[in-house]
Amino acid sequence: MMEYTYTELLTYLLFYGFLGWVAEVVVTAVTQRRFSNRGFFDLPLCLQYGVMADILIIVLPTLSGNIFLQYLTTLVVVSAVDYLSGDFSRRIWRRRIWQYEKRSLFGGEKKGVAFGLLRAAAVIIVVLLLHPFVFTVVSMIPVLALRIADGVIFAILLLDLLTVLYAVHKSKTLEELREAERTQQNEQLAVQGRLGAKIYHSVWNRLNRAYPDMEEKTDAEEGGYVFAKGVCLDKLIWVFIISAFLGDLIETLFCRVTGGVWMSRSSVIYGAFSIVWGLGAVLLTVVLQRLSGKEDRYVFLAGAVLGGVYEYMCSVFTEVFFGTTFWDYSWMPFNIGGRTNLLYCIFWGLLSVVWIKLCYPVLSGWIEKLPALYAKVATWAVIVLMICDALLSAAVMVRYVDRKAGNEAETVVATFLDAHYPDELVEKVWPNMKIQ
Repeated sequence: MMEYTYTELLTYLLFYGFLGWVAEVVVTAVTQRRFSNRGFFDLPLCLQYGVMADILIIVLPTLSGNIFLQYLTTLVVVSAVDYLSGDFSRRIWRRRIWQYEKRSLFGGEKKGVAFGLLRAAAVIIVVLLLHPFVFTVVSMIPVLALRIADGVIFAILLLDLLTVLYAVHKSKTLEELREAERTQQNEQLAVQGRLGAKIYHSVWNRLNRAYPDMEEKTDAEEGGYVFAKGVCLDKLIWVFIISAFLGDLIETLFCRVTGGVWMSRSSVIYGAFSIVWGLGAVLLTVVLQRLSGKEDRYVFLAGAVLGGVYEYMCSVFTEVFFGTTFWDYSWMPFNIGGRTNLLYCIFWGLLSVVWIKLCYPVLSGWIEKLPALYAKVATWAVIVLMICDALLSAAVMVRYVDRKAGNEAETVVATFLDAHYPDELVEKVWPNMKIQ
């Protein structure tokens, strides 16, 4: 299995983002007979393809020799990332710039399944056949040159993002935008400042040409004055925290009942929170909420596949980035590399039905009843504390692995971690963690 540095992963993110942009432009040119800049912002980049590629070049080699599982994983990753990126772009632009539900396996549309199958086939061909060549070429480029190039491009991306946010802040309704596009004078009256007018005009003209089917968000999507109305960031934060706590509690009780011992199941050094459960709940909410009106079997099947792939990728992530594993199902029948198995995929399917049909609607209603001002302050406090806890936990985990490898503390941070988070504490918090 190929090993990658963070610099290489950032380079692949940009390269495959550009390659995805080329593919989108070509398809648009063939079907609509015109050029359209299909970039997420104004640059020639569709970053969702870069995200797909980075995930797959890490995960697919662990499934080497089983093309069916590789294709199934690709299908789930491509559909989920495309759906999430479409939802994210809607929140950035305050417009539904493309019908991402129809392009996703999890959109509840039959065309989405067919489209997802074709895109997954194209993506897996690129990853399996083209990436070894790309890997060889990138490996020949000096690391410093890659870092400089990545830094410059990401700086330009940040600048591009700021122009987009400016244009969105000044934006009107779609009818006003398109009228302003036809009549420059109207736009100059609506937007103050020559530079601001040029930025505004450039961004929205490009978006209107690239996505002519762009739609306004509905009032329900905007959220009104209700705290965390709809599927928004505030609500997802609370879904994550509550599910992470309940997941830790469930696993702790499960270990007590089945093994007769009390065992810590937390993912972080402070607090009883399981990040796997928290992120899993967020993923199921965002991706599967479109299926809430469908029959249970559709939710079950989508949840079983999505949950199995998610659990597998979590295992690969901890192994690749931290050199550790937290679970191993090699002893169970129908397991996939010891990282997941058929029985747990069925559990994911059942959990998805219970979550989407029963738990989430109730939890969502409770969250929306919270006092808006106090809940907003509490949300940001939770975000800051959880980020600090997660970063500290990652540092503790990495230092623990280094200590076991016999590496002495060479920095002030390493010395601090050795003094305050010794092996005994780490092994108490994460008793099932094994070093690869």
